[in-house]
Amino acid sequence: MLASMKTVLALVALLCVSGVSLAGQSTDASGQNEAICNKYLQTPLPAEASTVATPKAWPECDSYKHYFGLETKADFAAARACAWSERLATQENKEPRYTVASLFGGSAMLTVLYANGEGVERNIPLALRFACEGELSENGLSDIGKLSWSSASGRKRFKYCDEAFTTFEMNFCAELDSEIAKQKRSDRLSTLSLKWSKEEKESFNSLMQADEVYVDAHGWGETYLGGTIHVLRVSGVEERMRDKFLAAVEAFEAGHLPRGTASDFGKVDAELNLLYREALKAADADKSGDEGAIKSEGIRKAERAWLKYRDAWVAFAKRRYPETDANAWLTLLTTNRSASLRMTLCGIDSDDSSCPRKEAKPDPRAVP
Repeated sequence: MLASMKTVLALVALLCVSGVSLAGQSTDASGQNEAICNKYLQTPLPAEASTVATPKAWPECDSYKHYFGLETKADFAAARACAWSERLATQENKEPRYTVASLFGGSAMLTVLYANGEGVERNIPLALRFACEGELSENGLSDIGKLSWSSASGRKRFKYCDEAFTTFEMNFCAELDSEIAKQKRSDRLSTLSLKWSKEEKESFNSLMQADEVYVDAHGWGETYLGGTIHVLRVSGVEERMRDKFLAAVEAFEAGHLPRGTASDFGKVDAELNLLYREALKAADADKSGDEGAIKSEGIRKAERAWLKYRDAWVAFAKRRYPETDANAWLTLLTTNRSASLRMTLCGIDSDDSSCPRKEAKPDPRAVP
């Protein structure tokens, strides 16, 4: 699946609670948009549409990936060709439910391409036809119509997620943003590692795998999961961690390496142990019955993932930055873990975004 299975399951649960369905996520075309859509659904399709055969299953080409350049080079023509097949698959009820590919592919992708004139001549009536097929909101249809008045030199771009107004849509837009951010980070890390040795690259790949496991464990196990926007909240936490990882590597590659002795590590390690026990105790003491509350097992899982992540960092640093003492890395990593646990304690104490714990401190620097 294009979205993580955990995210998909969370979204399905969210849909069940909120009563939102994929077919009813926006203003119904038979309602407020009826007058507009009755007109634009009659807009003739371009000749190339008749050359596309109805697929037997949902296409694996992923038009949105071609459009945004995710795992491939950005190519509007390829995105359009794929979108025609996705559109036909949707009409035959062959689309996968609740994925980024199904929400932003097919008619939605064709809406964007024709509204912006990307890889094809801008065609507002045709863009509105596809927007009606995708049941875009009334505001979205209005925004597309306004594009006709923009000058050729200062054209505005239509973005599907700018029209998101339900929690359902916003969650998927967050998932899309996460994929785009991941690609940008990957590109920057690839540039940084161009001159690394084979052994350094292999060690770094192991580190990134451990990092992703820890990010997932912290996001879903040490973050408050109550409310309909919990998927957005977790996504925000995870994206900040990934951005911090990249910032750390860039800082280290620029020569800003950490300092620390065995004594320093001993102090911060003792502090972390106290915070860890406090977090477990606080989680077990929570008798609110809130299903979204942080649980002690989630904290334990994140701690185990962090230990593997910490060891992977030290192993990589030994190869890439051999002049820096291992205790310096352990001190830095442990300090950062303590900062994360303080915020977890905030999540246990209160579901408010502001933390009431005065002793909670921000991270001292960009750290992994």
